[in-house]
Amino acid sequence: MTSFTELTGDRDRPDPKDEQMDQIRELLVGDIVRRTEARIDALESRLSEAQDDIGRRLDELADRLAVLGADLTDERRASFEELSRGVIELGERIRNLSTNES
Repeated sequence: MTSFTELTGDRDRPDPKDEQMDQIRELLVGDIVRRTEARIDALESRLSEAQDDIGRRLDELADRLAVLGADLTDERRASFEELSRGVIELGERIRNLSTNES
């Protein structure tokens, strides 16, 4: 009777035909595969740099918007205070007019 090890023992040794096919495959497409992988790596690197750049720009934009929002709030507050002073002054003038006419 043949043992399992004897049956599978030959499969562990590389077949010379497989090695030859690997060499032929390497000769035919190896350079193309390496160049393609290099291009993919370069594109991935550029994509990563672009993502970092966009992230940095978005952070700068968010900071700028926060500053503009604060400036706008300050301007609204100043405008409201000026309007309030104008209403108070107008009220005083109306009282002065009404007391002068009486």
